[in-house]
Amino acid sequence: MGPEEDLPTLLSRKDHLGVLHYLRSHQLRKPELVIEHAFSLFGGPELSKAKPKSSSFLLPSSGIDEAECLAALEQLCLAAIDVQDHKLADRCLNIIRESVSKESTRFRRLLALCLESAGDMEGAENIYDSLLKENPSNGFALKRKYCILRSQPGKEVEASTALNDYIERNMGDTSAWNEMATL
Repeated sequence: MGPEEDLPTLLSRKDHLGVLHYLRSHQLRKPELVIEHAFSLFGGPELSKAKPKSSSFLLPSSGIDEAECLAALEQLCLAAIDVQDHKLADRCLNIIRESVSKESTRFRRLLALCLESAGDMEGAENIYDSLLKENPSNGFALKRKYCILRSQPGKEVEASTALNDYIERNMGDTSAWNEMATL
């Protein structure tokens, strides 16, 4: 994919990997498009039925390296979360788990998002607490912890404290300041 290529060109060429890369690099959330092109890239919905030992089982058919494969799987997992397809998200997470360390920060972030999506707020919060113990300035964990608290009735004070903690470490985040103004 060259810098001159746009999404319509990639779509018309059926460049599945290019579409996924374009969506990632432009930070576009189009879960249906991600799922469609990831399935085309990885061989269809059979992905959710396969029992691989690692993401490398996808490589021969897709012709991409493992890092790109894992990035596409992570993107597919997030798209599955967006459309509330928990089985697909779990399958992607299991494939990724076999390829990376379970202690990987990136993996644990994805696991916590899957837990949140499935309604296990306590499990997700425990992971965010663990990430914050390792790195108190982890902006992602701070923001997600706030979101969990904000979604729970009766936890307004804790949510406000969590948002305050986030803002102290991320003073340039205007959306966080706007959120603080609404509390």
